[in-house]
Amino acid sequence: MDKPAQDLYKTRMLGGTSFIENLHYVPEMGWTRSAYSVTRAGKVAAGPDYAIERVSHTGQDILYCLDGAGVVETLGQRLQVQPGQLVWIANEAPHAHIADPRTPWTLLWFRLDGPDPAALRQRLFRNGPPRVTLFESATLKSWFDRLFSAVRSREPGLDLRLNHLVGEFLTILDRAVAGSWAPSLPSALAAIVAALRMDLSRRWSAGELSALTSLSLSQIRRLFRKHLRASPRQWLQRERLMHAQSLIVRNDAPLAEIAEACGFCDVYHFSREFKRAVGISPAAWRRGELGAGHRSN
Repeated sequence: MDKPAQDLYKTRMLGGTSFIENLHYVPEMGWTRSAYSVTRAGKVAAGPDYAIERVSHTGQDILYCLDGAGVVETLGQRLQVQPGQLVWIANEAPHAHIADPRTPWTLLWFRLDGPDPAALRQRLFRNGPPRVTLFESATLKSWFDRLFSAVRSREPGLDLRLNHLVGEFLTILDRAVAGSWAPSLPSALAAIVAALRMDLSRRWSAGELSALTSLSLSQIRRLFRKHLRASPRQWLQRERLMHAQSLIVRNDAPLAEIAEACGFCDVYHFSREFKRAVGISPAAWRRGELGAGHRSN
């Protein structure tokens, strides 16, 4: 059967490649339009001539190297992969993964599909290479064991189970990319976050943030980016908007008063930022949350 040119790919798997696990799953019709799933998963001990090259493919392939070594080509980058490293392949673009012929790798891998898996990759890795070292490898290995068991079982409700497992995987990966497996923030960042939350109405300056911990503004920005995935300004803006939502439904205070209490320069700035983030104006959001009969300010 002919395939569109963008789906053509060639595969070479020679020299004793062994598929230790080779699992397939077809989600319920329409499932991946609204939720995530795993459509293939496995474990492969590659031979020295193992190589897969594609122009494009469905979903996103995620590889974790158990031992040996290899190369992944994705997004115009050529990434060397060593044991303990995970690579997220952008299947929507030309890509390849090739075992080192001297020390062929053993891989755990799965294919992720859903509403927009490429957007998840971008959210996690931003503009950096989609590769990360997992120092707590036992956690990911255990996750793969549970994934393989779930796909093999074919139990009722498997679509929901796989969506849940994808969520767990993304949490594991997010912590690895952030460079911390600890649930708590570094003490300096925790002190800044606590101070900001205590006084959201304040117009915080760079000097005031630095004075909280004696860190430079560039050091503070790096902490925010690494652990909270946002700049201090972006993080503070979201905190202010969430606090504003709480105040909007808590009482009938005028929106201008709420804007001031949440650190916005005026009600127009507040309304603009609220609509940009939430999709509707604060007044419309209040009516929707409190019911059509409520009169907002």
